[in-house]
Amino acid sequence: MSISNQNSSKPDIRLRADLLRYKNLLYDRLTGLPTLPVALNDIRRMLDRDDHAVGLICVELSRTTTLESSFGWQSTDELISRLAKVLSIFNDDVMDAEGIVFEEAIRTPSFFLFVTGNCLTTGKVAEVVEMVREFYKISTLGKELRENNLNVSIGYSLIVDDPLVRFERVVYTAIREAREMASDEDKREEMLKYRELAQIISGERIKTRFQPIVYMKDKVVLGYEALSLGPEKTIFQNAEHLFSFASNSGLSGELDNLCRRHAVSVAPEVIGDEELLFLNTTPLSFTDPRFFSDLEESDAYKSQRIVLELTERTAIHDLTAFKDSLTRYRERGFLIAVDDAGAGYSSLNTIAELRPEFLKFDRAMVTEIHKNKIKQELLLTLLDLASRIDSRVIAEGIETVEEFEKLKEMGAELAQGYYVSRPTEGF
Repeated sequence: MSISNQNSSKPDIRLRADLLRYKNLLYDRLTGLPTLPVALNDIRRMLDRDDHAVGLICVELSRTTTLESSFGWQSTDELISRLAKVLSIFNDDVMDAEGIVFEEAIRTPSFFLFVTGNCLTTGKVAEVVEMVREFYKISTLGKELRENNLNVSIGYSLIVDDPLVRFERVVYTAIREAREMASDEDKREEMLKYRELAQIISGERIKTRFQPIVYMKDKVVLGYEALSLGPEKTIFQNAEHLFSFASNSGLSGELDNLCRRHAVSVAPEVIGDEELLFLNTTPLSFTDPRFFSDLEESDAYKSQRIVLELTERTAIHDLTAFKDSLTRYRERGFLIAVDDAGAGYSSLNTIAELRPEFLKFDRAMVTEIHKNKIKQELLLTLLDLASRIDSRVIAEGIETVEEFEKLKEMGAELAQGYYVSRPTEGF
């Protein structure tokens, strides 16, 4: 080779070296996957195309320092490479998704998958997370890691376009949130609970029991309260946990709609022609356009036998507007009850303004009322208010004969509780 040819080849060598260094900055050398800087333009295009929201799923193997100290760096690199292949197969064959990137943060290698779609919500992203988890579990790698007491951590978040915030900041904030979820056991548990409840709602796996409300003088049934609960052998079988978690996770509206629809659909199995159906309802439900449509086709509505029982889970912020809503429902034949009267939002002043047909005396006040003079005075106050506004008092949560007899003696007209009758089996 001539000297001139040798000299002319040096720029080519330097160019190839520069290109290699540039490629190593943009693509991970171990997995061959692009890094986040490469994906930024693609994320921007996804946001423009898919209603300004993109789901971000973070999958982390473990802290590499811990793995390397246990298995050596070569075995750790192999685990990372194999996880990349598992996720790439899921991404291409199962999701047909936009892409997958790899980011080597301090001590923790992270894979990021992107979920797109119109009107994307965190609930929909959570559904994909469970698909990732199940796909990983059945993979050979997943089985091998479990045998060695290892697993992946998964977190997720939503990248939402905000014209007031720099695009890169929006993306990296979502990345931080997803990583925090992946590394936080409590948040992972919340994610799994959210996913389980979302599946219960979408699959309409709610059961309804009916508990009688009777006249104290002769125990003739006035009506039944519909009590909703989740599937057996789940944490949501407990009604209090079901509604509390739904409220805290933003699923309260969907759950209330489902419980209402299901209750009116199965009520004819239990309720007679002259008996009332009490439905628990949050004040916010009155503004939901689906509220009345769920009820108008029911047999109970056609007979004007539905009592809307306002629960204390949500405060009434605009009493005047709420009273206007109540007037419209009353004109359609609905009756109104206030649950846990005197507790939560339901102050005596609010009760007087709403003038419900029924007041339910809080079961916390009912417990051992025969031994407690203060509780007895509270009941007398409520009975006096009820007589002034033409309401009827239902004492709920009665569990003993002593409570029942004392309440009857003091003038409570209606009773509900285990002493009177336990709820029916779930429908």
